[in-house]
Amino acid sequence: MIFTRVALAVLLASTFVAPVAAEDTKWGALALDTAKAEQAPAYGIGGGDTEEEAVANAVNFCNEAEGAACKSVVTYEQCGALAVSGKGDAGWGKSATKLTAETQALAGCDNDACKVVVSDCNSEE
Repeated sequence: MIFTRVALAVLLASTFVAPVAAEDTKWGALALDTAKAEQAPAYGIGGGDTEEEAVANAVNFCNEAEGAACKSVVTYEQCGALAVSGKGDAGWGKSATKLTAETQALAGCDNDACKVVVSDCNSEE
C-alpha cells in the first residue's frame, strides 16, 4: 500500500495515523523512528520551501505519530520512498519518479521481507 502527501491522512496500522504536510512544496523529507524495528514504525512526511524546513516538519510529524527516536532518512526535490522489513531493516530512495524511488528503497532495505510503506512526490510525475 503506497501513501502520498496528497492524502488527508496516512494509515499504516489501525492505531497509527501520521499527519501530512501540504502539497506543492519545493522540498520533501521522510523521517523514521529508528528505535523501533516493527513492521509499521512511526514515520513522518514533511514538506517545505527549504530542505531544513522539510526535515523539521518530517521529524515533527514522526514525533507526533509517537516516534521515540525520529530522524530524517532522506530528503528530495522530486520523489522519495521508504521501505521496511519489520525485522529491523530499512531502505530509502529518491528519484525523479515514484517508481524509481520505490525501487531504490527496496534495494536499500536488502531483505526479502521489505515492503514500501510510504512514497511521496512533490509534484505530479
